[in-house]
Amino acid sequence: MERMVRSIEFTVLAHATEDESKVKKAVLNLFPEGIDVPDFTRTKLQGYFGDPIVSLKLVERHRRLASELFDHILRNLFSLELTALIDELPQRIDDSRNLYMRFDKQKAHQGKLVFNIHDAIRVKTKLQLPHKSDPVEVMRSYIQTLTM
Repeated sequence: MERMVRSIEFTVLAHATEDESKVKKAVLNLFPEGIDVPDFTRTKLQGYFGDPIVSLKLVERHRRLASELFDHILRNLFSLELTALIDELPQRIDDSRNLYMRFDKQKAHQGKLVFNIHDAIRVKTKLQLPHKSDPVEVMRSYIQTLTM
């Protein structure tokens, strides 16, 4: 199967009330065991009320590793999440052919991949698709082939 992923990027916020190492662990739980994980980029931010927030970003630009990582995430989605992803593909893929997913930080810390829009681990997947193809149809077919 052709590699559909050019790069994959994870972004998560660690609030002042959270243990940063646990937030990192939640992100790393999305990775398959034994894969080389790039380093987190750490940016200090300030919340609305002046509270400290740390933005953690991790980017994998090697196509092979990014593809493996993306495939691992898809294979580990619960069937409800997988159905939601396939149904929501038109809203999840932008004009630049990026696919967006957001995972529940607490559930990810427990090793479960569940979609959630609030206080989430944001995953942006830059897709490499055939020229002039419909990205929604190509991804729908790819996901179904991979997970069936």
